[in-house]
Amino acid sequence: MQEYSFDFLDIDELRRYFRSQLDPNGTGDRINFPPEIGEGYLSYYKISPEVFLLINNYRAHTDIRYTRNPIKEKDIILHFRKYALDHRIVDDKIISKYSDSYSLGNMRCMNAQNGEVVTITKGAEVKSTMIVLKSSYTKHFFKKSMAMADTVDTYIKHSNSFIDKFYLSYKQSILFDQIVTPDICKVENYLYYIARGIRLLETFWRDVLKGESASSPFNINSMQVGNIYRVSDYLKKNLNEPFIGIDKLSTMAHMSRTNFFNIFKEIHNQTPLEFFNNKKLESSYNMIFKQRLPIKEVMNTLNYSNSSKFRKAFFNKFDIYPDINQ
Repeated sequence: MQEYSFDFLDIDELRRYFRSQLDPNGTGDRINFPPEIGEGYLSYYKISPEVFLLINNYRAHTDIRYTRNPIKEKDIILHFRKYALDHRIVDDKIISKYSDSYSLGNMRCMNAQNGEVVTITKGAEVKSTMIVLKSSYTKHFFKKSMAMADTVDTYIKHSNSFIDKFYLSYKQSILFDQIVTPDICKVENYLYYIARGIRLLETFWRDVLKGESASSPFNINSMQVGNIYRVSDYLKKNLNEPFIGIDKLSTMAHMSRTNFFNIFKEIHNQTPLEFFNNKKLESSYNMIFKQRLPIKEVMNTLNYSNSSKFRKAFFNKFDIYPDINQ
């Protein structure tokens, strides 16, 4: 068992600590794990003197235990992640355990005054990003709006008690992947992560401003999100069949028609029919330009009957016409 003890009081000190523990000869932004402990890296950035961005992207090669010590300041910790989790509160400390399973993702809001013990099991895939808001940053806003302060406190309480009530929205999931698993074709620099960290932080504040409205993330649980993704997978595997309709899809998801439609759109940023049609077009693009299949074969395979409608939809999405005479 490899053990580390730290706090989030000073990000420069935190960076120095993990650099000395994991990568003492490193010089770049990334703190790489030695092979006997893990494969991957940690990264720590200052969005501002009062806002920190932390990135974890590694696979554990041994059991690891992190002890985050409590601090006096009421800093807020936002933890976005995409791996399986089981946690409980014991003696005012959050006891967390992570496995090697990949989940759909969720967000947890924590108070830095509470400590945490985290166990990463050998083989676990850890992909997460954390944003730390210093109390000196939030105090000004909370003084102006007690309602906002109360809502954040509610987030923290629900986050500790009902982890399945949180999930990553479509926008949060995209930003998360760009931060934790960046496109290798893009230039990876300080501004790349800072810009996406700020946008991810904005999504949290928008949720805070929603309060306890009908669109509150507290009203959506992980089982519903899992059912939505099962329906998404079904649609992607049946692109050669006609769209079966919202009623059948909502039944498949064990949800009401309205609830299914609204949550699907929240997660995928498009309606089920738009999702289905876009996946068909993406598949047709790959078949035409990568597999070099004849257009007529592609249309038959994906159940396109009207060539003019197909060409128009293809152009609207990809800004290029397929050669219908191919």
